[in-house]
Amino acid sequence: MTMQMLCLKNADTPRVKRWGMWLAACVLSHAQIGFAADSPLPDSAFEALQKQAQQWAANHPSFQGKQVQVVPVDPRITVQNCQQNLQFEQPFPNQPALRVRCAQPAWQLFVNVNTGQATAPLNRASPSAPVLHKVLVSKELLKRGTVIRPDMFSYADMPAAGMENQIISDTKLLKNMELVRDLTPNTPLRSYDVKTAVLVKRGQEVQLTAGEGQGFSITMRAEALQDGGLGEQIRLKNVESGRSIYGVITGPNAAKLR
Repeated sequence: MTMQMLCLKNADTPRVKRWGMWLAACVLSHAQIGFAADSPLPDSAFEALQKQAQQWAANHPSFQGKQVQVVPVDPRITVQNCQQNLQFEQPFPNQPALRVRCAQPAWQLFVNVNTGQATAPLNRASPSAPVLHKVLVSKELLKRGTVIRPDMFSYADMPAAGMENQIISDTKLLKNMELVRDLTPNTPLRSYDVKTAVLVKRGQEVQLTAGEGQGFSITMRAEALQDGGLGEQIRLKNVESGRSIYGVITGPNAAKLR
């Protein structure tokens, strides 16, 4: 671009100097405005998720021929920017939910999708947005009868409509619990999946204590005549005397005299 400027005589007069400074400021201002107008605004993290989800769905058999829109997440959940391409999968074939994973920084969340014709832009603050719950999911296959520990699980955000009172999200509730069924990887842990763990089994030797809190303590060996969990009272047999006694289970192969 060629710019022509007028050459003014007596350019050293104060009035001409002020006019020249004003003209230069106008030129710079317009140049900056034009540059800003030509610079595209970056997508928000949710918009980036939306675009990548649509690209993934276009090649997925379950969504081909459908217009996919990600349902806005709960306003209390922040969608983080991902420095790499997001990874998508549909873990529940009969549900319109996708698992979204980011490798860097590492995070995952579950989102719902609409597969109808979109008629209006989605509003992230919509009151109809599904609520995602922070739940414990298994890291690997866990077999029935496994006495579970917190390090066997990780946290994930998942839709849990109708199961709010069954989801376990507090690792403190896992203490001395065991599974009543097999748990596949990434499956949410629910209250009906667990029961009080059997800490003492029939025929096992038990360390039985007596007198705690009374100024003395005696430990003896006993044989369990029943299975039992934490806090349960079971029948025992004193190994030395053969006498039948009752004890309350305090831990694995441990009990206190009733």
